[in-house]
Amino acid sequence: MNKSCTVQALAVALFLLPTLAVSAPAAGQGAPQQAPKTVSWYANHQQERALRQLACMDNPGQLARDPDCINAHQASVEVALRIARARTGTLDPRDPAFWSADPNTRAAKLSMCRLNPQLDGCDAARRSLLIEAGNAKR
Repeated sequence: MNKSCTVQALAVALFLLPTLAVSAPAAGQGAPQQAPKTVSWYANHQQERALRQLACMDNPGQLARDPDCINAHQASVEVALRIARARTGTLDPRDPAFWSADPNTRAAKLSMCRLNPQLDGCDAARRSLLIEAGNAKR
């Protein structure tokens, strides 16, 4: 069995788990449902998140409201934000570090701020330059 088939088999197995967990109690067997994994759990378990998302995308009609599908998707968003924050240090334009991480964007912002000093982020962009010049403290 090649790796592609193994991944597909795992995706099918993950797809069937919620179906079995829901159908067993409905059939009167009284089997306890497994609690859905949290967003944090999926964010920290890349392979399981990807497998869950594959299963959810394969059957959105039945699984669109499945808590594990929702949590796996939200975890992907969280992971993307973590990566972006790691690259820039911050995603908040009110933070001088945001502007220090991208000097070209800061230069463009400061040019716009000369025309309209009331624009959002002007103070932080100016402050980032002052901090780098040693004329202000962080």
